[in-house]
This record gives sequence, C-alpha cells and structure tokens, in this order.
Amino acid sequence: MTLSKKAKREIRRRKKWYERTEVSRHIAKLDQGEYHYIVYLNPWGGAPTGVLSIAANGELPSEEIAKEVVFRISSYNNLMRFAFRKKLGMRDIVKRPINLMERLRSLLLDYFGEDILETHKLHKELTLIVELADVMINNQPKFNSMYEEIVSQFKEQEQDLLLTEERFEQVYEIVLDWEVLLFKEQKMQLLVHHDLPIIMNHIKGDRKAKRLYKMLKIFHTEKRRKSFERFLKEVIEKHVGDISGLSYSPEDLKRFKELKQKEGTVEFRLNIDPIIRN
Repeated sequence: MTLSKKAKREIRRRKKWYERTEVSRHIAKLDQGEYHYIVYLNPWGGAPTGVLSIAANGELPSEEIAKEVVFRISSYNNLMRFAFRKKLGMRDIVKRPINLMERLRSLLLDYFGEDILETHKLHKELTLIVELADVMINNQPKFNSMYEEIVSQFKEQEQDLLLTEERFEQVYEIVLDWEVLLFKEQKMQLLVHHDLPIIMNHIKGDRKAKRLYKMLKIFHTEKRRKSFERFLKEVIEKHVGDISGLSYSPEDLKRFKELKQKEGTVEFRLNIDPIIRN
C-alpha cells in the first residue's frame, strides 16, 4: 500500500528539519482501516525522537487508534528481534546442547540410583537437579515448536505485511509463554548452581563417580552463574515489579507472566506514548 502525496506531506510536516524518517514495512490492520507506522530519528541514530500513525491516503487516525497502531507494530518488531537475536533469543535456545543435561541426569541416576531415597542426606539437592534436568529436557520440544510457530508467523507476515490483531496476539502470547518457561529454568539453574559444590564434595575421590564429577564441573562455572543472575536481574525492569522473591511455583510463574505482560504496557507508556505525533 503506497503512501499518497498527502500522506507524505503530513509526514514531512511533523518532521523536524534535522530528522530522518523511516516507514515501517508492516501495516497495522484495524477494523477502522489500515495504518502505516512512521518513525522519526536523529541523523546519528539512537532511540526514536517521534512516531506517527497514518493511513495511505493521508488520513490521521484518532489518538486512541494511533496508540494501538504504534503499540502493535513497535511491539511486533521488538518480539521478532527477540526471536532471532543470537544471545538468549529464541533461536539461541533452540540450538542449545540439551544432550549435556540428558547426560548429567543419566550419570546422576546411575550413581545414586533411580530412586533417590528421602533418607539420603543430599536428597533435596539431588532431587532439585534431576527435576531441573527433567524440566529442561521436556521444555526443549516446546521451545522448538514455539520457535517454528514464530517463524511461520514471520513468513506469513513478510508476505502480506498486514499485521492483524489476531497475528499480533498469537506472536505476543507465544513469546510470553516462552519467557515463563525460560524464567523457570533460569531460576532453577541458579539454585542448582549453589548446590553443585555440595554434591561434588560428596563424590570427590570416588573412582566410580569420576565421569559424574567431571560433568558437574562443566556445569559449575562462574560464567554460568553470572549468566543466570544477569538474566534474572534484567528479564523485567525494576520499575515494573520486583521478581527477586518469586520462585518457580505455578502461582509465582503466573505472577511473573502478569508482570512481563505489564512491562510491555509500562515501557510503551514511558518511552513511546509521549513521542506519538498524531
């Protein structure tokens, strides 16, 4: 849908002399019509200095509709950046070597037995690490399926470029559910990381546990600990809500999802809403 001369004039009229403009390839399809998303930028880059919603014929939607258009398209762009980024994005998680966790689980059960007795002094630590392994192994096909659905939605979107409410909500919900699964894993991994030295000290020197000990050393590194802590610190902005006290219980995971959803709205109101030029 090509912008009319009237639309181009309206875009220029709201542009500061030094700014450059970018027209998003995606077009928000609402009941009221189809709207383009315009971004105003400084020549040297950085965050947008302004945004605008406009129809191809130059019609400017109401402020309420403009906010919906801008929120939908800007959020979709952010969701796709998250999906395809290399570090801790969706593509990165799909490619992780889950076979290491499968191997660790196997070595643990071979050494301590299939039934880790409650009377064992390391029952809590061993149960947690086996539970983590089960969670990550079971999550991997879920991650694969979710990523494939995101890729499918992306390909469809690239063909028609019309971002409907239905498509946006599907992508948004997939990413929210993904974040919940990942939060649970990262929370558990940090707890397990604290427990690993206890298990390692228990088996140290036992020739039968030589392979298990080496595997535990692979998982117990400072780099991994910092990665877990950084994720949990940055996954939700502090001004949105404090998640430091949340566990991985179903109730706390529900609360985490609510906060993650709230974060999108709060960040939009703080950073994007004030620069809408409709």
